[in-house]
Amino acid sequence: MTEKLIFTPSEEDLRAAYGLHMKQLGFKRIGYFLLFGLVLGIALAAFGGFDHVPQALGLITGMTLWAGLLALIMTVFFPIWWVPRLARKIYKQQKDLRLETTTWWDDEKLYSGNAQGHAHLNFADMAKWRTDDKIILLYRSDQLFNFLPVRIFKDPAHKDGLIRRLRDAGVPGEEKS
Repeated sequence: MTEKLIFTPSEEDLRAAYGLHMKQLGFKRIGYFLLFGLVLGIALAAFGGFDHVPQALGLITGMTLWAGLLALIMTVFFPIWWVPRLARKIYKQQKDLRLETTTWWDDEKLYSGNAQGHAHLNFADMAKWRTDDKIILLYRSDQLFNFLPVRIFKDPAHKDGLIRRLRDAGVPGEEKS
């Protein structure tokens, strides 16, 4: 792409980025919590010596359900309450998020810059990518990402071209609707 995309990130863009990032943790988090509850239930039942099987099974089931419920509450709670507050705080702290940014790419790299600095990111060095109808996340590691708001693309073909470059470089990714 030779056309440069010029935009100023908004707090809403950052909220969308963190929201999409947190969604990937939802099902994993529930699974880990269920496993933790199961192991904790078995450990507590083992202290009782498994003398009363129905009581031990009840304890194991109860701890697993408790942990699953806690994970479900967190999975719902994080996007509704925590993500907007996190985005607001980080947007306020990180001044370069309020600067006009210019982004473009070629076959090998994504280029981005603003008044405070420039970045040249090799597509092949990216860990993964994710996108939905609001935002594209370009991960440099599992927790560090750059984002591009979908609103900046004048033509859907530009977004598709970026995704194609990522795929051509072998970067794993997923599109959410």
